[in-house]
Amino acid sequence: MKNVKYQWNTFQLYDYQRVEKHLSAMAAQGWRLEKAGSTSWKYRRAEPAKVRYAVTYSATASQFDPGPTEEQQSLAELCAAAGWEKVSDCLQMQIFSTEDPAAVPLETDEALRLENIHRCMRRSFIPANIIILLLMLFIGRDFFQSLVTWDLYGMLKSNAVLIAGTLCLAVVLLQLYTLAAYFLWRRRSRRSVEDGGPCLPVGRGCRWANAALWVLLSLMVAVFLLSELSRGHRGAVLYFMVYVALLTLVNVLIRAFSALLRKRGVSKTSNMGWTVAAAILLAFSLAYGLVWARYETGWFSDEVPTEDTYEYRGELWDLSPRQDFPLTLAELTGETYGHVRREAEDLGSVFIPRRNWRETALLGDGPKVCELGYSIWELSSPALRRSLLDDLLEDDPVKFHGMTFFTLRYVPGNPVPWGAEAVYRRYHDDDPYDSWLLVWPGRVAAVSLDDAPTEEQKALISARLAPENWKEETR
Repeated sequence: MKNVKYQWNTFQLYDYQRVEKHLSAMAAQGWRLEKAGSTSWKYRRAEPAKVRYAVTYSATASQFDPGPTEEQQSLAELCAAAGWEKVSDCLQMQIFSTEDPAAVPLETDEALRLENIHRCMRRSFIPANIIILLLMLFIGRDFFQSLVTWDLYGMLKSNAVLIAGTLCLAVVLLQLYTLAAYFLWRRRSRRSVEDGGPCLPVGRGCRWANAALWVLLSLMVAVFLLSELSRGHRGAVLYFMVYVALLTLVNVLIRAFSALLRKRGVSKTSNMGWTVAAAILLAFSLAYGLVWARYETGWFSDEVPTEDTYEYRGELWDLSPRQDFPLTLAELTGETYGHVRREAEDLGSVFIPRRNWRETALLGDGPKVCELGYSIWELSSPALRRSLLDDLLEDDPVKFHGMTFFTLRYVPGNPVPWGAEAVYRRYHDDDPYDSWLLVWPGRVAAVSLDDAPTEEQKALISARLAPENWKEETR
């Protein structure tokens, strides 16, 4: 039988009434609060008893203080004289208990209690919620911009963007709701106190909203991981899991470092400074280390090592090139290639699937290198196709230090030779590239070639990349 258990802290800082009732109920079940933390509360087994709990507040309390402040010490002494024993504190919340049914209540002036709560909320709760709100707005700014302009492709172009943006939106809404709920509670409680009544109970809305956020987070993460695994992106899944594990470790280390400074008697100001510096250093190390590992070591690569390759001229080539390509260089050009390498990758999202194909080959034994690349977007509705085309066809100015050096753009062409509904060619200012955008109902393809295609090659590209229903309609 375990003698210690932990519970997730789901109480708002100002929800003193529910905290008191909860702790009394736990004591009646044989569990006494031992330590109240900002994220979890620790309980120790004891004999079931009828225990009264009281919550009061100290605006000067801080998690960075090496010990109780003068205000906290005076409060504890006054409470002890009234028969109340200090149990723990959580930020500015001070928790006391007594088994004496006749002990005098700690708070008798409801107006003073309400004002004291608001002082504490202004020091910790409100600033913390505003910081989280602003941080989520910054992280999800691209997703929010797409949401405001109703850019469907911007919101749905990848699973990572969709899930991260949705979670940022959920956190923003939660913070707004939490702040609004507090100010509404304060307004109603002030009216109640002015009429001679007590502060009003806090509703359960914030607790349910927090629980809903964790459920949403779990579901979205599960969908993301399953989707990436189904597309063979084991490296992306590993990267995500390592990132979450290291982020958790960083959080634990920062809290442990701050606790160590408190034990050593470091002042509040120094503790805050050193803790912030440690947080910045660890966060930078985490970000830089993961970027380095991802791009320099190949630890998170989705490429599966294979022995079916050989080295020629310092590069790896396929012994048996994959055969699942809709179109190959040999089929397109009729040439013979002595060395071939083919790569395919699933991108996009569950709403806008995208698949990339790329083939690199040496004409004969070289040295001429030939390449063929194409991407296909599958679009389930005309609205998604319009949104994708709006994004792809927008002029893309290439700038450096605020100066535009050139502009990449698509120019409409004749779709008839391509067997497409619409065709666009890529231009570098006024110079054409051998890159095209082909549009059909329900599908868009981007094709990149080495040379301008012939009429026969255009027809072949369309025959291989166009959707089946379009081929049937045009026969």
